[in-house]
Amino acid sequence: MDLSNPLRTIAPTVDADVLRALALTHRPLSGAVVARVAGRSYARTRSCLHRLVEHGLVSAEDAGSAVQYRLNRAHVLAGPVLAALNEPGAVEEWLVEQVQGWSPPPAAVVLFGSWARGEAGPASDLDLLLLREDAVDPDEGAWGEQVHHLGEGLEALTGNPVQFLQVSRSQLAEAVDQGQALIASLRVDGRVLLGPGLRELLGTGTRA
Repeated sequence: MDLSNPLRTIAPTVDADVLRALALTHRPLSGAVVARVAGRSYARTRSCLHRLVEHGLVSAEDAGSAVQYRLNRAHVLAGPVLAALNEPGAVEEWLVEQVQGWSPPPAAVVLFGSWARGEAGPASDLDLLLLREDAVDPDEGAWGEQVHHLGEGLEALTGNPVQFLQVSRSQLAEAVDQGQALIASLRVDGRVLLGPGLRELLGTGTRA
């Protein structure tokens, strides 16, 4: 899935970028503004807008000598368009719902990398840090099965490969003490989906 515009999965054309530009606001936009926000040429944007107006998904309003466009949110297809654009959030909600039912539970789940930054493309990894209590054996059946099923579910939901970084509390504390590159990466773009905040997770390591 392309996080910058999930619509490209089902409409890999100028249409996806034009619809995203219109969905970002409730205000009417000129064709030139739509083209700029969409990152497409004015000619291709104008042609796309005319077709979408013809189908009723976009409405056109005269504004003096210009024409302004807006997404027709009452259209039967507007809901699916908006839902597709919001799918990354739905994926994260599904992920949290799944791990909340784990036994043994994770101490924290942190999303990082290109997915956390909203820059992931179709081939980008979905990177997740799974923090476990020291007493949890990662090779023990229940934990491993949970991780396996979560990976399968996420790949089915997104089409993106999933990479898990599984560490114990003591291993994470050691990484903080050693100033490992992972810690710097987590501080830059890590986003906690479950558990204490990053400041608490990465604050002191083992040293007081």
